[in-house]
Amino acid sequence: MQRDRATRSAKNLALVTLPVLLLAGFAAATYTPLFRLRDIHVEGTHSLRPGEVITRAGIGAGTNVFHLDTGSIVSALEADPWVRSATVERHLPGSVVITVRERTPIARALVGTTSTVVAGDGIVLPGAAATGLPEIRASVGELTDDARTAAAEALDAIPPVVRARVSAMVAEPTGSFVMDLTGGLTVRYGAGGDQVAKAAALRSVLAWAARVHVTLTQIDLTVPQAPSATLRSGETITP
Repeated sequence: MQRDRATRSAKNLALVTLPVLLLAGFAAATYTPLFRLRDIHVEGTHSLRPGEVITRAGIGAGTNVFHLDTGSIVSALEADPWVRSATVERHLPGSVVITVRERTPIARALVGTTSTVVAGDGIVLPGAAATGLPEIRASVGELTDDARTAAAEALDAIPPVVRARVSAMVAEPTGSFVMDLTGGLTVRYGAGGDQVAKAAALRSVLAWAARVHVTLTQIDLTVPQAPSATLRSGETITP
């Protein structure tokens, strides 16, 4: 009987010890060259180079893919003003896929006394070319950060074919904006907000004017559900 008890104890010990040993062995294996980084794929870049993204991510040939902290890499990438969002995927044993969504230049603006280029959320994009971009400025005094952001968001909502006609987005002391389009057309944009509705209303009015062959001098988007247009004759209508 004593021998049976010893046998059962040995079996129980083996049942407990074996999983622990297996887990320990697996944990040790995750630190072997099997999980060394071999392939890095960067997707979604346009302005940035893949090498710049990899450098910002801080990974390289010695990186262990199994123990990769994807959250910290995402944070590091999104600290770059050019990166709106990022995802990092591990493909064991040795591959990583980084996908970035870049910010794009939307306008030029003064930040203090420095001429800069900003994205559609108002973030300054260092090194971006300002050629051909509309200007965001204050009609009086210095442009505030909030006004710059609101103007950039308004421009970002406008379809590119229409935005190409915008020469300036002017912030007024009242908090409203005035948009200058090529050809002497002025758009009373109103306060920031309702960007999508106002963008749709602007496009609709411009399309109507082109369809009926009339020349506009002003468009009022203050109430985007009922935009008005002023003709060269001085008549104001609601298309």
